[in-house]
Amino acid sequence: MDFSRAFPAATTLAVPRELLADVRDAGVARLLAGEIDEAEYESDMRAARLSAYRQLADDGLYEPHAIPADFAHGSLLVSTAIVLGLIGGSSSHVSLRAELDLEPPAGLTGAAAPSAGPVRPGRLFDLRAEAFDEEGLEIRPVFAGPASVLRAFAGGLADDAAGQAWVDVLTNAYSEVLRLMAADGTVWVQIDERQPALGEVEVDSPVSGADQLARRVWENIAVLEADVARPRIFAVVAPQGTAVEAVLVETAEQADACGEAKAVLDLGNDPQAATAALIAAGAQFRTAVAGRAEEARAAVLRLVMG
Repeated sequence: MDFSRAFPAATTLAVPRELLADVRDAGVARLLAGEIDEAEYESDMRAARLSAYRQLADDGLYEPHAIPADFAHGSLLVSTAIVLGLIGGSSSHVSLRAELDLEPPAGLTGAAAPSAGPVRPGRLFDLRAEAFDEEGLEIRPVFAGPASVLRAFAGGLADDAAGQAWVDVLTNAYSEVLRLMAADGTVWVQIDERQPALGEVEVDSPVSGADQLARRVWENIAVLEADVARPRIFAVVAPQGTAVEAVLVETAEQADACGEAKAVLDLGNDPQAATAALIAAGAQFRTAVAGRAEEARAAVLRLVMG
């Protein structure tokens, strides 16, 4: 197996974002108060990100693509919408202050599919480059998935002509971002569907139409993948399909339902039994996913050492 392209044995889902929360919130407050400018804020955040990466690598997340990372200064949904060109107009760059102005509860939602502007994956390129150039680490860029975007921007949308317009817009935007990321050298991305609708905190209740429309986006991406190179996708709480190489699951039944996707199993407190169940289901990836880096690494060590 090509180690540089394999999914890591241990990973976490959002620890860098949590480690950076206090620094980010304090920096945004100082920026809005006029105590620092955007350049100073960005410099402070860059130093904090690199420090977080070093800590996570020391805790066991040193394999390529083991560390997830995003550039969001607040809502991951807003930063994803900027990357996809759904908001921000026709400009090729959206400033930090403009991004902060778009945070909830600003008016972002509307049922009509937008006339998408240019996709803007440049900050994801920069995120990957700084980790590799400074720490020699290949991070895994994270952005929200189509179901989360639909819940945020078109909640309650039905599977009709308006819904199909959103499917077309999201298919084109995600496909173009993934194509450009592959050209930049990105191997794995994390597409996360745990994001609530803007202003909400719960994500467990289904939203009418969103999951079905998002599944069509994935199906369309799968059709396009024969002609378009893209990174491998690690999906968190996402529909399964040929467009997804790895998906987070928690039970053997879920692993068996993954179809052509390769499953990533949370090994939990019994990695031997969980991995045996996963192997029985035919999954090709066996990964410990935990809230903290050291917990994920400990699960791998228990599995290897018995």
